[in-house]
Amino acid sequence: MVNAKAKRRAKIGLRLAAIAVTLFLIGKFVITPSVVIGVSMSPTLKPYELALILHTRHYQPHRGDIVVFRTTDDPPLYFIKRVIALPGETIGIERGAVKINGAPLAEPYTTANRDWNTAPTPVPAGKVFVIGDNRELGSHDYVLGLVATRLVRARLVWHWRWKR
Repeated sequence: MVNAKAKRRAKIGLRLAAIAVTLFLIGKFVITPSVVIGVSMSPTLKPYELALILHTRHYQPHRGDIVVFRTTDDPPLYFIKRVIALPGETIGIERGAVKINGAPLAEPYTTANRDWNTAPTPVPAGKVFVIGDNRELGSHDYVLGLVATRLVRARLVWHWRWKR
């Protein structure tokens, strides 16, 4: 009788350990909670929001995706920005309006700055053009520009504003 209870407890303990290891690995390598720092993605993401980031491998970003990418610095820096233009497209900004291949891009999620202007820039293969949603300040503060898709590490899947 005692031996059967001990075996049952051992099985439960192994199951709980397996669940704990699985949750740890999912949290470490699949979905990671993160806190937003900075205002470059306002009004979409505000400082101190909780964000769930889905880690990706060999992910081809889509226009409008909010992605996390790393720099080639040592140690690398990580940024979160919105994908605006894809490989093979030409992006330009005229008086704050983003144009893709000469056509205006609807961006209801962003703030505008009529002082922003950039020359049309082709997006080469293997790269995407990323930019922050907060465009009220100067473009040098928030435009990151071309980023290699191999440096994209994750994409935003959910965020929650817990602090106003």
